[in-house]
Amino acid sequence: MSPRWLVLVVLVAACGDDGGPAPSVDTHVERWDDQLIYQVVVDRFANGDPSNDVQNGIGPDPDDLRRHQGGDWRGLRDRLGYIEALGATALWISPVVANVDRSGDEDGYHGYWASDFTTANPRFGDLDELRALVREAHARGMAVVVDVVVNHAGRVFDYDLDGDGMVGVGEVEPPYQSTPYEVPLLWTARPHLFDGDGVSFELQAEDYRRRGLGLRGEARIYGDFPTGLRDLRTDDERILEALVSTYAWWVAQTDVDGFRLDAVPHVEEAFWPEFGRRLRARLAAMGKHRFFLFGETFDGSPDAQAITTDDEGDLDSFLDFPLKLQLIDGVILDGNAADTAVDALADARTRFRPFEQPGGIGLDPWRSRVTFVDNHDTWRIRGDLDSFEAARLALLVVFTIDGIPCIYYGTEQELRGQGGGESRERMWDTGYRRDTETWAWIQALRALREELPPLVGGDLTVRFASDEDGFSEVDHAGLLAYERQLDSERALVVLNAHAIKRSSGPIPTGFTPGTELRDRLGGGSLTVGGDGSVAVSLGPREAMILAP
Repeated sequence: MSPRWLVLVVLVAACGDDGGPAPSVDTHVERWDDQLIYQVVVDRFANGDPSNDVQNGIGPDPDDLRRHQGGDWRGLRDRLGYIEALGATALWISPVVANVDRSGDEDGYHGYWASDFTTANPRFGDLDELRALVREAHARGMAVVVDVVVNHAGRVFDYDLDGDGMVGVGEVEPPYQSTPYEVPLLWTARPHLFDGDGVSFELQAEDYRRRGLGLRGEARIYGDFPTGLRDLRTDDERILEALVSTYAWWVAQTDVDGFRLDAVPHVEEAFWPEFGRRLRARLAAMGKHRFFLFGETFDGSPDAQAITTDDEGDLDSFLDFPLKLQLIDGVILDGNAADTAVDALADARTRFRPFEQPGGIGLDPWRSRVTFVDNHDTWRIRGDLDSFEAARLALLVVFTIDGIPCIYYGTEQELRGQGGGESRERMWDTGYRRDTETWAWIQALRALREELPPLVGGDLTVRFASDEDGFSEVDHAGLLAYERQLDSERALVVLNAHAIKRSSGPIPTGFTPGTELRDRLGGGSLTVGGDGSVAVSLGPREAMILAP
């Protein structure tokens, strides 16, 4: 960092865009692997300030979940006690920057359609309100992670292909081409970034790739994203430095503790180590350490995740879509054989670097991957299969493997949305109940992680994975067992993913023969046999956690 930039960081940290004082920046997380993250779509969680509901003549539409609903940062701050009571220790919120209000039949309520990267979203509140949210979360011992986008801006222009000055057919998402469209642009917003000296500048046509819509091959990197999201020239040094500067500014202004990076595979691979290295250096100069950077790669292949964490300076970790797609969806919901998920559960670990990122959170990518049963881009777990027993088993996996568990808001309320806006329901419609089966189960799992240290920091070994699927009548069909070991302590997790039959069999363990193990879920006990195994028998979608 240049001396000039350091001075500018101090200056922008001293006052915000509204003239109010910014907080001092500090490190609020000692260990990320013992956190429980709670993900919130701000527009859908709580409406604490109705005065900001209408912007640019567009207000909430309660009958259409593709439209704004009115949630904001004040409402979220008012409900932090609810999130804390559930057991969450980290809050992940949707993007905070100003957004394109409307594009076609959808609104920018979710935050991924930036209209200005340097301005707080007025629908959610001003910068002081965001600071107050972070400050209150920290006072409760909760870290705050913000969703950020570097790949694109919102639909801030259209391609005037015929030069008539109006948006016509094909001018929102023209087909991808390998060179920029050299046509007039019809601007609807002019986003800003901060340059390397901390000075705001307006993005010009040459700062966008302007190649049209593309999702495959090179087009995934260089093309626009669906709904007209305009691809930034992230391979340009000026834009790379500006993105680093801008997001460092947001940390200086708010004291947040991590970023979830959107649409990682749509940015060239070489961008991420440079972004991570430079951002961590600037944050360290402010006094912010162990800042969490994890990315979204919506892909079931562990290799697709590994390439985002391999190089020095890369992301700390990733959203664990392989576990979601192979084990949660594949085995527990669809009835695939347990051994089809062993790669995502354990074997893929060897494809990831075994070291943490320099200046990162102190955990290697595998141990810091963020595990989940559902999120804003998927169907809800109860929308996929409306069964508490299935959701119970899926949540148990997320809380007991070697990753960082994340709960999507409303999962504890047993919401049943089936994708898109339908999976981004209004939380206030639930009444914020604290008496559902899933609420109690999440609290119980959180307590077990505190009671059994191996469930947080232990190595994971798969002890048994049935090769019989959920339609088989073989005794061991559906059984999966894995053991967590931390120093001399162990905990054995055994589950039966079969939906309709009791399954049984001997399960190998690392325990000494004769050791008596107590089931922390059901209260019974088993004794380790002379061959080191335990004989288990579990009903459909039942589980046990065995420890001495």
